Amino acid sequence: QMRQYIRAANVTWGGWDLSDIKEMNFDDKEFSRFVLRDGDVVLNEGSGSAKEVGKPAIWRGAIPDCCFQNTLLRVRPTEATSEYLYFYFYYCASSGLFVESTQGLNISHIGKDGLSKFPVPIPPLEEQAEIVRRVESLFALADSIESRLAEATGQLERTTQAILAKALRGDFTV
Repeated sequence: QMRQYIRAANVTWGGWDLSDIKEMNFDDKEFSRFVLRDGDVVLNEGSGSAKEVGKPAIWRGAIPDCCFQNTLLRVRPTEATSEYLYFYFYYCASSGLFVESTQGLNISHIGKDGLSKFPVPIPPLEEQAEIVRRVESLFALADSIESRLAEATGQLERTTQAILAKALRGDFTV
């Protein structure tokens, strides 16, 4: 019963990298335990790099009947939206809050038990929606600023090269 599965390498800070999906045998009992459903929030359980611990992504069913490896943790939302949990976990992972509560010497692990004890504030659904809307808006603004910065950096580099070329030709007119 070979089935496709995702692993920690498939979870990126920008979502999913599904370019390298593996297969392994999942019997019916394992399949029911490890199969992903639309809206599941998946986190890196542990990593040799503290900056990767808890990195989340939302599963949207890109691969039917896909499972997950036990190097990942799955959260199936009940009282919170997937998007709210994703952004909360993103904050906890990127700020180092998950690492502060992990165990391990060379590899930090959240672990299923550790995650189950991790406090997650659950505001009313309307407030969750507003938080998600504002975070998405701020991420869009950050992306726009980053794009404009890259464009300005490119213009600066081209201008610097043009100035150097003129100077090397002896052309000092402005």
